[in-house]
Amino acid sequence: MRHMLASATALALLWSCSAAAVTVDDYDIPYVGAGYNFEISDSARESGNGNGFDLRFGWPLTQWGYSNLAVEGQFHALQRKRDVDGQHDYQRGIMLDLVYDFGSLGWQNGFVFKPFVLGGLGVVQDDVRGDSRNSFGLNFGGGALIPLPWLGLAARLDARIQAQDNKKSVPGEDILIDYRIGAGLQLPLSMFFTPAEHRAPAPAQECELAVVDPITGRSDCGVDSDRDGVIDSLDECPDTPFGAVVDGRGCPMSAVALPMPEESPCFGGFDVQGQACADHGVDSGAGVVLENVTFENSDAILTGEARRALDQMADSLKAQPSVRIEIGGHTDNVGNESFNHILSQERAESVRQYLISRGIDSGRLVAMGYGQFRPIASNRTEAGRAQNRRVEFRIIVD
Repeated sequence: MRHMLASATALALLWSCSAAAVTVDDYDIPYVGAGYNFEISDSARESGNGNGFDLRFGWPLTQWGYSNLAVEGQFHALQRKRDVDGQHDYQRGIMLDLVYDFGSLGWQNGFVFKPFVLGGLGVVQDDVRGDSRNSFGLNFGGGALIPLPWLGLAARLDARIQAQDNKKSVPGEDILIDYRIGAGLQLPLSMFFTPAEHRAPAPAQECELAVVDPITGRSDCGVDSDRDGVIDSLDECPDTPFGAVVDGRGCPMSAVALPMPEESPCFGGFDVQGQACADHGVDSGAGVVLENVTFENSDAILTGEARRALDQMADSLKAQPSVRIEIGGHTDNVGNESFNHILSQERAESVRQYLISRGIDSGRLVAMGYGQFRPIASNRTEAGRAQNRRVEFRIIVD
């Protein structure tokens, strides 16, 4: 065994995945929220603890490549009862925060939550005995988002420390420090924005020469004469022998391609059924198929389930930075042979690009489309065809 891929999870039943920042999975769009706030006031204020509310507007940075970050604007307002006369003082504040989430955590088919931390700055206005003063403020804290089963809605719990420059609101104090605990709801603005999960793919470009599947009618511009997975316009080594493993230029490279092992391997902490297992590594060249790496019908668009599985794969690859992987796309024999080969290459490349977006160096990944030419089961039955429709990962040995 030349390399071993470490498990991305610490417990067999606990799993995690990355998704849209500080939003419910598959709702990586701007959001709004509101909630109740309880404040533990600085003892120097000579007033009781505060009660109030907050409003927020957030914008995930997913489309700029920061899948765990969001920028959030927050307004809060609260009141405190003065010790001396029982009347109320007030505070209002506007903060601009950067929020980082740690991905969804939970148990399979059970409770799920998304922890996060935040920090930012803004302006705080204290209204004490009718005298309003504005001051510079900082805050930092953390919390958790708990998905609810309705339209991306989530419960949100957070706690933060707020420090502000004192503008004579409390005599003899330079800095005031208050603590706030909040509970509320968060809603994605799906009526104005479309989540990436549901966005239509970009229209295909017109081309002079196209390969058309007579069954589905799908048209592809790329032509791959030697069937090595690299289209002719980019292929620097035409007429590569069929079945040879090639690099991104279409030139042969050394790779190990062994049969699938009899036992279901454990890869990235999960077996082929997607169940948690003890990861003891994978032999060099052993093919590993993750059954939950699935695509939209007759297309190369990854499903949400596939992205979550590939997040686990990315974690495993990060733990073994010297490992290089061939991503092999395979189909059954239903439909046009050329179409199947092109589709398998597009699907393998889609997986490759997603892993690159999750921080894996592009030089460690090779995408290969084998079409219908490397079945691992009979194409005469639906069960066999389902086995042949797969994405297979193999360790490359240079």
